[in-house]
Amino acid sequence: MVAVASDGGGELAARARGGDRLAVINGLRGMAITLVIFFHLLLGTLPQHGLSVEIFGAAVSLSPLLTNGWTGVNLFFILSGFVLFLPYAADAGRMSELSERMRFYRRRFLRLAPLFFIASVVAWLLTAARHGNARVEDLLSVLSLEFTLDPHRFSPPFNPALWSIGVECVFSALFPLLVIAARRVGMARLVAGILVLALAARLIGIHRFPALQGATLNSDAFVCRLDEFVLGMMLARLYVEGRLPARAGRWALAGVALIALAWIGFDLVLRGRLPPLMRAGLNDVLDAGLCALVYAALKPGTRLAAALSWSPLQRLGIMCYSLYVWHWPLLQLIAPNRAAMTPAALALAVPLFLAATIAVAALSYRLIEFPAGRYGLWRFPAVRRRPA
Repeated sequence: MVAVASDGGGELAARARGGDRLAVINGLRGMAITLVIFFHLLLGTLPQHGLSVEIFGAAVSLSPLLTNGWTGVNLFFILSGFVLFLPYAADAGRMSELSERMRFYRRRFLRLAPLFFIASVVAWLLTAARHGNARVEDLLSVLSLEFTLDPHRFSPPFNPALWSIGVECVFSALFPLLVIAARRVGMARLVAGILVLALAARLIGIHRFPALQGATLNSDAFVCRLDEFVLGMMLARLYVEGRLPARAGRWALAGVALIALAWIGFDLVLRGRLPPLMRAGLNDVLDAGLCALVYAALKPGTRLAAALSWSPLQRLGIMCYSLYVWHWPLLQLIAPNRAAMTPAALALAVPLFLAATIAVAALSYRLIEFPAGRYGLWRFPAVRRRPA
């Protein structure tokens, strides 16, 4: 039985319908983008046998901490489901009219498409300028979203990070159907059915193509990741109903433990000590840990909520879309071959890359995501204060 406490479900539902932005969600997004960026920064620089340190005479591997930053994408998908469903979670009758579904599609297109198209074209042009081997077919595949179903282009060669944006676009297209399904069959049945479907898809896909690391159509197609999005919807329903954990600290500890277990398992797969097929189930362990952590963070007045509401972390979360789409092209421009760089050169390149990524993302946020005509060039949304 889940221990929950009532925290004013009516008030939370009203805030959700009003589009209230939660400080902890900003902070969780900031944590997710930090994990992804540092994973890509370390990619290719770690020794194949991993890294370890000696603690009290015993060798402790650091590899699970250094090779699993990609799991920030799992957290992004969960938070996406949470945020999109939040305004609808308190009103089971929404999305029933075609006009409302079309309004949703219009808003979602305007939110995702401008930056996605611009970033794709710029990354392709940079690749063409640097290497001269960028193919027009690759760009057209991305711009048309055909790459989300193409095993050869699922991770676009000019910006592999775009795979998750493509999957997010598919989630957006399916969202009205998921809202209607949640109303008709119930959230519990919807979540259970999607969990089984996604696990089966991952098992079949990884069996066909047992990649150890990296996004592929076989393990990361939208059907393989749909469970994370729907889990986020479930958390939104719990939030607006005021069904928050009575003991948030225990949920947070359980979440961290499950995440650590999944990270260790993924690292063992990467080292060849577990079969690749284990990744399918480990993804469920990871998602359970992330959901427990998000669930605990939604409880106001806790230390976890206060930590996630830290202003710099929130600002990273607010700009996470721009940070995500620009960081890979900038990394390839500033430090493409990090494994071959001297420590001194790397020490100069890393701060330059981070500063450039934040600066470009800030401009992208103001000029593309939310154009200057709407808010003013340098006016950023104020971060929410930490929960009382």
